[in-house]
Amino acid sequence: MRKTLGLCFLALTLTAATAHAQGVFLEKGQPGLSAAVGGAVIGTGWSASVVPAYTYRGVFDVGLDVTRYSYSTGAANHLSAIGLMPFANVYFARAEDGLLPVSLSGTLAFQKRIFTGNGGAPDPDGWGLLVGASIFRRIEFTNSFTGIPELFLAYDLQSLAFHSSAIDAAAATSPGETTYYYHNPRVLLRANMGFQGDKILYTVVPYVGYQAGFAVGANLGAIF
Repeated sequence: MRKTLGLCFLALTLTAATAHAQGVFLEKGQPGLSAAVGGAVIGTGWSASVVPAYTYRGVFDVGLDVTRYSYSTGAANHLSAIGLMPFANVYFARAEDGLLPVSLSGTLAFQKRIFTGNGGAPDPDGWGLLVGASIFRRIEFTNSFTGIPELFLAYDLQSLAFHSSAIDAAAATSPGETTYYYHNPRVLLRANMGFQGDKILYTVVPYVGYQAGFAVGANLGAIF
């Protein structure tokens, strides 16, 4: 039971990574191919990610977030997971069009988490669904430096399934599976910064907020 409680808490602290929104750096009609790396501390765990993405004409992004999660304390301190999360961002309105003073976008992401290291017991299964929206505004400080403050609000659904022996030491006589669902809000403040090189736009995105617990992290990337 102690291990089960630890794994339940893991689902609350290590949630789906934040979908990389490279389109905030691009203008309407501008395509882009990007690669980013990131890291975050979430509750009592940490994560590291690699994110390739493509933007079509500044209208929407599609990408794949590959993230490693690790739990740092408690009953599940040897457990880790790899998260595979395809995502899409759609840009509904841009301040540059003059219709609104801010830009608006939406995010949809689905994640599968593959756990390992459950001390000889069957590893749990996990998945997550993220549905959210962003409000942001581009500020051109110089010809080569752009700042984009952004507020991200989302609904975060997480599921964690424990197999019988991960729940009960008498698994041989108690076959089955128990699934837990977690519903959480997600609120992040991002300080997007873009630095234009000769041919490459370099991006730095520190963020802080609530992600089933206090979260702080950053992404570093390049848009080609």
